[in-house]
Amino acid sequence: MKDRSKKKGKQMLTVQQFRASFGDEQQCGEQLSRQRWPCGFACPRCGGPSRGYMAVRQVHECAACGYQCSVTAGTIFHKTRTPLASWFWAIYRMSQDKKGISAMQLAKEVGVSYPTAWLMLHKIRKAMSDRDQGYRLSGLVEVDEGYVGGEEHGEGRRGRGKPGVRSKSVVAVAVERRGAGKPGQKPVPGFAALEVIPDAAAATVEKFLTGKVRAGSHILSDGWRGYRRLKQKGFEHTATAISTQDEPAHSLFPWVHITLSNLKRFLLGTHHKVESKHLPHYVAEFNYRLNRRSMEADLMTRLLRACIGAQTITYKQLIAMPDLA
Repeated sequence: MKDRSKKKGKQMLTVQQFRASFGDEQQCGEQLSRQRWPCGFACPRCGGPSRGYMAVRQVHECAACGYQCSVTAGTIFHKTRTPLASWFWAIYRMSQDKKGISAMQLAKEVGVSYPTAWLMLHKIRKAMSDRDQGYRLSGLVEVDEGYVGGEEHGEGRRGRGKPGVRSKSVVAVAVERRGAGKPGQKPVPGFAALEVIPDAAAATVEKFLTGKVRAGSHILSDGWRGYRRLKQKGFEHTATAISTQDEPAHSLFPWVHITLSNLKRFLLGTHHKVESKHLPHYVAEFNYRLNRRSMEADLMTRLLRACIGAQTITYKQLIAMPDLA
């Protein structure tokens, strides 16, 4: 009889494990230090070792020259007045729950104001977005776009070319289709790329694909005219006119439709309503977790490293962003 208590692979970090590892400021500061200086602290002035980490001031003091170096400098935590333990809890919740967490819920859980929680989460989303900028898809890739957001207004036909004012935002989606064509193997989704785009015009979708998909990849799309020049851009391309097929679009291009559907559920279920100017940050959050869905055991550490290396964003910058609608 098989032992069902033994599960394959490493499991996600439990709440108990989180509390044991990141339960106070000292532990959080030391973990931050280990991730910033995996080979041990080295003084930026003289290269000397640390005399010790001082949690109250969040600094290392050089044992050789006495220079005090902040462990949070250059990270999204720089000059924060929120305890590191609260930041680590936000990172844990953002990394471990596929639905993420709303600013209202985080504010309740860590005891901060709504604006503080909102800013914390946007700083983490910025780190997620920065980390995924250099990744590109390859192989067989499904492509489509979808509308996300509020109601559409205006008379006329439906779809990409609909005239009138539109309060919805356009999101382009590309998903690798792996295993297709191999005997006995069912196609499965690989990595995905999502991006909020201003429209579905040819130049726009071409810019998205050349930035997110490696040249030479085979792109599968519907018959929209915006995809007609893809072969000139260095891609193989197969277009399928949906109107001439017996199968519906969600059967011909299953992974982009599932991805778009899950994105909409995430936005509606967790955040209910998202301002169009901030939608790219929420899409980046969804995309980051989606591409790491098989890395549950390491997600907390991976996201912490992303937060250490990211260029942060301020509250003033966030509220000053232009509306995309």
